[in-house]
Amino acid sequence: MMRRLIGTASLSAVSAMASRGALFAGVLAAAHYLGPAAFGQFTLIQTTALLFTTFCALSLGQMATKIVAEAVASGEGRVSAALTVSYGSAVLASLVFAALLLACSYPLAVKLGGSSDLAVVYASSSLLVLTGFVGAIQNGVALALHKVKQQAVANLLTAPVVFAIMWGAATQRDIGWAVYGSIAAQWLIVIGQERVLRRYRREHGERLAWSAATREDWAVVWRLGLPSSLSGLLTMPAIWLSMAMLAHSAHGDAELGHFALGNQARSILLFGMGVVANAALPMLSAAIVRGARDEAAATLRQSIALLVVVTACIAGVLAMAAPIAVARFAPAYAEAIVPLQWLLLSAVATAPTTILMRKATADGRPGVLLIGNAAFAASLIGAAALALKLGAGATGVAVAYAVASSVQLIVFATCNRRELRWSAAQSKT
Repeated sequence: MMRRLIGTASLSAVSAMASRGALFAGVLAAAHYLGPAAFGQFTLIQTTALLFTTFCALSLGQMATKIVAEAVASGEGRVSAALTVSYGSAVLASLVFAALLLACSYPLAVKLGGSSDLAVVYASSSLLVLTGFVGAIQNGVALALHKVKQQAVANLLTAPVVFAIMWGAATQRDIGWAVYGSIAAQWLIVIGQERVLRRYRREHGERLAWSAATREDWAVVWRLGLPSSLSGLLTMPAIWLSMAMLAHSAHGDAELGHFALGNQARSILLFGMGVVANAALPMLSAAIVRGARDEAAATLRQSIALLVVVTACIAGVLAMAAPIAVARFAPAYAEAIVPLQWLLLSAVATAPTTILMRKATADGRPGVLLIGNAAFAASLIGAAALALKLGAGATGVAVAYAVASSVQLIVFATCNRRELRWSAAQSKT
């Protein structure tokens, strides 16, 4: 089982490093060419778009993994319906959120960007909402259909072009160009991934059609997808609000830029953690639908151990390498080192939580997700507000992330105490 988990997670990690790694390298180029103040605004625009997508889209992506994996495991010919529900729910949700971002683009540009000239840039970032939702569904479906290897190849092929697009846009030294380059790069990734899944649908005759899904098939959206998405919507607004508060603090532009560099590293690490956790989700879902409690418990235990060890090792290396790398390549971001180290610590605290989130999804318990994410949101806003009141700046907000992540882990562990105790008992026997 551990070999299966590591194999799937490794392929997913390759896919993620190819796509997200290229994007992250492009973001570093933007940080270099824009400077701390303008880069802070660039990341705030991106975060505003992610406010409407990240956890909501990831929740739908996890729902897609669950229902498609169950459809494949059941062998009842319901794969086409599961795919239709997965894509359909993502497209409908993305259109709603993209329209909302379009409507709010002007006040966001004035209040956050300090200039109405950025309204067009904020409006264009609504395209990131579409890529966020569709990409999350693609990742979830690829895991369920065991097409991670093919997806990894597709992302490896597009990675150089993705970086070239973002680097070329960053050299214009303009926030708008940087955002447009990010949009083009992410659409390229989505198109490459969709070609893989489209080939599978064509070869197996699993077409996407509204008629393929019944009302009962769609019921999973409001029973699991929407509640899970609602829990995600509690998290990202808190992250966005903490950045907005930092932007309006003393020396806010520079402080936001220093925080943003560390937050980009945290985000890419969280994405990688999500990749590993998602690899465990179809195994958990298939085991639960078969009634294999022992297998589900072993998957839970081993995936938590794997993710904590890997995350701690990567975070430790990055924390030690950061002072040397920043001094050598980006001396203007010297004050970003301490916030970066605290944000990496928060990522380590989040590692077990990502697995426990997938377990809640596999169990069909969105209430657990709602409680845990609400605890994170409340803790982050409260701790960040206190830190900024004390004048702690970017470092204070980064510490707030570590506190909120720890609180979230405690809540999820408490909600899963029976499963964790049983898993521990099984490991001893």
